[in-house]
Formats: sequence, C-alpha cells, structure tokens
Amino acid sequence: MKPLMIDLCAGFGGQSQAFLEGGFDVIRVDNNPLLSEVKNMFIADIYAIEPFNISGREIDYIHAGPTCYEFSLAYGAPRPTHQREQPDQPYEPVEGLRLVKRCKDIIDQLKPRYWSIENVRGSIKFLSPFLGEPRLIIGPYVYWGNFPLFSIDMADLPSKAQLDKRHSPLRMNHRAECPLPLSQAFFDAMTKQQSILDY
Repeated sequence: MKPLMIDLCAGFGGQSQAFLEGGFDVIRVDNNPLLSEVKNMFIADIYAIEPFNISGREIDYIHAGPTCYEFSLAYGAPRPTHQREQPDQPYEPVEGLRLVKRCKDIIDQLKPRYWSIENVRGSIKFLSPFLGEPRLIIGPYVYWGNFPLFSIDMADLPSKAQLDKRHSPLRMNHRAECPLPLSQAFFDAMTKQQSILDY
C-alpha cells in the first residue's frame, strides 16, 4: 500500500506535489471551488469534514497551509490596517486562529507520523502560544510541526513577487504556493533520512 499524505487548505497543492510525484497517495482539501481542477483535490469546508474517514489507513504526513491573510504584514492586510486605524486597540486575528486550531485538531485526531503547519512570519506571535516555537523558517515560509529538519538554498526558491499573479482571482493562492524545491526537500527528509523510528 502506498504511503499517504493529506494536504489541508491545500491551495494549488504545492506542499504535496513532490509527494504526489514520488508515489504517495495524496488527498488535497480546500474550500475554494476555483481549485477544483487541481489533481486529487476535494472541495470541502474544513469545519465540516469530521469525522474524517480514510478507511483506517495510517497517515505518513499531514500538512496544513491555512490562509495567512489575517496574519500578514502586507500594507493592505487587516493587521497593518488595524494598527494604522486603531493603534490603541489590540489586534486579534479571530478567524485566522480558528482555522489554524481546526487544522491542528484534525492533525491531533488522525495522528500522522509527521505533520506541519505553514504560515507567514507575521503569524509567529499569534501561533507560537499554542503551537510552540516554529520548527523551521525558510525565508517567508514558517513551519511548525514534527518532521525531520533539513536545509535548502534560498536561491532555489522563487520570491513571493515572482509567484504573484496580480490579476488572477487566485492571486493569494499563487503567492502562498509552496515551490516544488521546498516540497522536494520535505519529501527527501521524510523518505531518505533515517530516524530512530526506523530501528
């Protein structure tokens, strides 16, 4: 039986692409119907997929890439706008936190061998209180989780500006897409590095 990866809030499925190409069974989940043509995509509300039925299979890896919109430090995002307009009021990314916690609840329920949650640097302040310190930061990509560490040359990764498709209705998904070399680095770390679990 093939190993299994689940990619939550998958967008274009960048994080799971190397796993798909490497022979994993991959289940991608996102709520945006514009992403329905992405291979192995299930369009579903992440709050409505419980109980998660995968026929009792062991799960090798679950990744979640919940939207970064409320955490972003980009000028027009809610957080900087709030800081400009209401500097004396604390900012609370209510929906962003709710979504991340839902992803973590699914991870805790399914108990994969490895897991990761990715978001932007602006999320660290809000996510670390319940996810702990990030396990890996690679440029703008911040990962929490339980996975083998690795290194990657930033020169191999496109900038967010290079990923931007300014006039696309999926612009945020393009900017957030995990580049294939980063997905490949996760795949190699999980499939080629030995761990104490292998003995």
